[in-house]
Amino acid sequence: MKSINSKLHELTHFINELCEKQHTVGISVSITYENEIIYAEGFGYSQLGSTPKKITPDTIMSIQSISKNFMATSIMQAREQGLIYLETPVVDYLPYFRTKDKKMSDRITVRQLLSHTAGFPPDLGIANLIAPNVREIYSDYPTEFQEALDYYGLTEEVLAGIRSREDITKWFSTVPLSYTPGTSWDYCTDAFVIACDLFEKVSGQSWESHLEKYVLGPLKMSRTTCNHERVESDGNHAQYYLNDEKLLTPYPKNPISAPIGFLYSTSNDLARYAAAHMSQSAILNTESLQIMQTAVQRVTEEWRKGSEVRSYGLAWFVDTYKGFDVIEHGGGQLAVRSLVAMIPSKKLGVAVLLNFNSDVHHTISRKVFDIVLEL
Repeated sequence: MKSINSKLHELTHFINELCEKQHTVGISVSITYENEIIYAEGFGYSQLGSTPKKITPDTIMSIQSISKNFMATSIMQAREQGLIYLETPVVDYLPYFRTKDKKMSDRITVRQLLSHTAGFPPDLGIANLIAPNVREIYSDYPTEFQEALDYYGLTEEVLAGIRSREDITKWFSTVPLSYTPGTSWDYCTDAFVIACDLFEKVSGQSWESHLEKYVLGPLKMSRTTCNHERVESDGNHAQYYLNDEKLLTPYPKNPISAPIGFLYSTSNDLARYAAAHMSQSAILNTESLQIMQTAVQRVTEEWRKGSEVRSYGLAWFVDTYKGFDVIEHGGGQLAVRSLVAMIPSKKLGVAVLLNFNSDVHHTISRKVFDIVLEL
């Protein structure tokens, strides 16, 4: 058996070689093993320019859709308090929730909302297009923003009318369901705004304040936040660079839609979060962890990554790797890439954050499994 230090040296060598071969910008990696962070390194830069800044495991970065797991964790905390039941229809908590087919959408449960089995079609666009800098995002050519609106069947008037999470829930009355709830799977990012609206109505508090007090605080995740202004004013935050040309992209921010993908964290903080999801902790009991990590539905082919068994639980992808059960969730937008991957049976987890568009975060996560467990 190799010593843990020699294993980690091998990992550092692997990532350095990867950086030399590919057009990387910055990579932040942290590993938790048996409830301890055993590795935390940065490779490359958090910001380019005349004076590039080195990336570190404490660089604050967008984590995109990993944010959904934080939302689901809050729902599970409310479940432990008896405030929310997974099999209860969403409409019982939010009487104004409905889709075009009210009779069918009245059957959508909280579990289906969190597992992408509610029947919603993908790519609705509403949650992302209300970003305050959306015109900057769609600015490559004069008509790009209008083309995006046309693609999603939205108008500027509709977007202007979205001022709260409740407004997004009510907007779903225009959405036709793609399938009977609970019978299939399709990744609908917008659904997690409804989940947040539900949580806030039932709990009587903002999700952001709950998150700070009952998740981030207990786990000492002091550099994790929904506040993009706090991040942008921090001296150690990442900017994002697209393609080989390393084009600076608009900063990812969208306060109303924070639960779908606009939470910011560090690889060190996410390693702490992963550890808390591999054994009973200050945030969730064992039963809740098992529920979240139990497959609800097999994912569609474009989400399988070559796996025959890849499924989705409650805001976790559920898969296998070399005989081990793997629990993970990633995120991405433009030049943002993020991943938390775990083998709970071995108490091994890894967080990988990138500020450029690539799939090396998946490559690194599997290399971590191979090296640490000598697979």
